[in-house]
Amino acid sequence: MKKHEVRGYIEGTGIIAAVPVYSADDALFAAAAVASSGIPVVEITLTVPQATKVIAHLLKTMPGVVVGAGGAANAAMAQECIDAY
Repeated sequence: MKKHEVRGYIEGTGIIAAVPVYSADDALFAAAAVASSGIPVVEITLTVPQATKVIAHLLKTMPGVVVGAGGAANAAMAQECIDAY
């Protein structure tokens, strides 16, 4: 998905659903629940255990949903997020 398409999803929805939960399973459940309720933009916070694996899984299994990463505190964390895509 191109940058302008992501921006369009965010602007059109007006909501970014942040998922700050305490397990990978909870993050997957929450993201699916948010997406099925019509919110196509989900942020997985990097405090979620195995957050980058969760992000990669969501990207593969939920086409049409914009999946973001929240809370990258340094360049290494940001690179892990990029690699998940």
